Amino acid sequence: MVLHVNLKSMLTSQTWFYTKSHIRILCHDICILTIPMVRTGLFGRRHIIETFSDFSYSTRIAIHHYSLTFKQ
Repeated sequence: MVLHVNLKSMLTSQTWFYTKSHIRILCHDICILTIPMVRTGLFGRRHIIETFSDFSYSTRIAIHHYSLTFKQ
């Protein structure tokens, strides 16, 4: 799923709300796609943990970056 929005025409509060919603949708989509693979054994447990650790770290960076951008 890909969402496209013209960020230049949105207010700061609307942009931040969109960003948080987009991250939640992305997390939800990742869970839906990977849970069946885990149950069928297509991924090793260690690989899943590393993938989600990397994703959560990059999500925290993105949220921090957006919050700094909007405060300025």
